[in-house]
Amino acid sequence: MNQLIDFLRGHASARQFTDQTISLKDERMILTTAQQSPTSSNLQGYSIIAIREQATKLRMSELCGNQQHIIDCPLFLVFCADLYRLRRVSERAGYPFFGEYTELFIVATVDTTLAAGRALMAAQAMGMGGVMVGAIRNHIAEVSEKLALPELVYPVMGMSLGYPSVEPKVKPRISLDGIRFAENYEPEKIDPAISEYDERLIQFGHLQGREVQPEKYPEFKGRYTWSEHTARRLANTSPTTRRPHMKHYLKSRGFILK
Repeated sequence: MNQLIDFLRGHASARQFTDQTISLKDERMILTTAQQSPTSSNLQGYSIIAIREQATKLRMSELCGNQQHIIDCPLFLVFCADLYRLRRVSERAGYPFFGEYTELFIVATVDTTLAAGRALMAAQAMGMGGVMVGAIRNHIAEVSEKLALPELVYPVMGMSLGYPSVEPKVKPRISLDGIRFAENYEPEKIDPAISEYDERLIQFGHLQGREVQPEKYPEFKGRYTWSEHTARRLANTSPTTRRPHMKHYLKSRGFILK
């Protein structure tokens, strides 16, 4: 198989890092590679905050549920959807700007996500590892204040980067039969794919010790499968899971007003 395909199929999240630093040269290589990711109409609707100061990483960890890898990693990146820069472009040219429309919010969010994925791949190709941090949205207003983000900029995800101290395991995914459909959506393929994946993930051992809110389900005696884990995750009422503040936060920042 093509070496690049092998590399892409070998993705695994790394959360434990050595003490080795990431040079500014290597950081620049990662981020300039990320810049070559696809972007809608070449708008490049994102910005990236690079964090190396230990005190700032500590604060980010606190705001992200005290995740230790944020403190331990030599480089923590925050990927932000950014319409502020595009508004500046419009203002300089003397044109109106319609950043309050949901479509531009989607464009910026997708651009940001594509760039983040490319950055992680670049780091992995350079012998590093990392993990995406969605918990950057747990206390998103506080994160935004700490990073001095202006209106029309919001943090989509964080990323801890470093040199892995242990080799991360590649986690199995749902069978392609449950993901890929021919010509139209095929709901009948979903249940068999989920059942097969439940068995495969149990064998992988990924869910051991990772039960979601076990105190809420003391009567549960069945096998703890991916389905059980995922259903509990989606039923979780914790504010850091549902993040009910997001709609108000985004509107307060000038997003999705129309």
